[in-house]
Amino acid sequence: MLAVHTFLKLENKIGLWYSVVSDAMDSSIIITSITIGAALFVGLIIFWFFHRFIKRSLGTDQSLQAVGNARNKHQKEKRRYPRMEVAWLAAMEMGQASIKVRLKDISRGGAFVICQEPVPLNEKLRIYIEASNQDTFALNAEVVWSNMNMPQEKVIHRGFGIKFVQNTSAARNRLEEAIAYHSKQAGLAAG
Repeated sequence: MLAVHTFLKLENKIGLWYSVVSDAMDSSIIITSITIGAALFVGLIIFWFFHRFIKRSLGTDQSLQAVGNARNKHQKEKRRYPRMEVAWLAAMEMGQASIKVRLKDISRGGAFVICQEPVPLNEKLRIYIEASNQDTFALNAEVVWSNMNMPQEKVIHRGFGIKFVQNTSAARNRLEEAIAYHSKQAGLAAG
């Protein structure tokens, strides 16, 4: 009986020791988990702070401009003719509708049309341009791109780009004369 009693005491001590070791292991796992979680949280806060600081010090658009400039260095300009800044009035005819617009820039190949009305891509139109030499001439054009679907805060001038298509040589000559006259006037004003 003494042996059984001694065995039971020994079993209780082993059980108590196992319980203490088990509790210590559970608490060390909890402490380790809390430490890892806290380290990750502090790391995220530091990352957020530096990201915010770098964005603020560079400005909001410079990081995006750097990416765009890197992309643009590898892309070739698609325009065949250089654009010239203008502020010419014009009227567009699309079917039966006529809309007053303004040209922001122009070249022998196309123009940017400032217009609040949405015009579908690939729309064919006739545009009557009032050039700076007081000459009004008409050209056939096609809408090749539009910024109508872009958010307002990303757009300086709402409008679309046109490409001059299927024009007579007389109409193309009048366009070239108007551009040459405007270029000469701009050169005299700058000089």
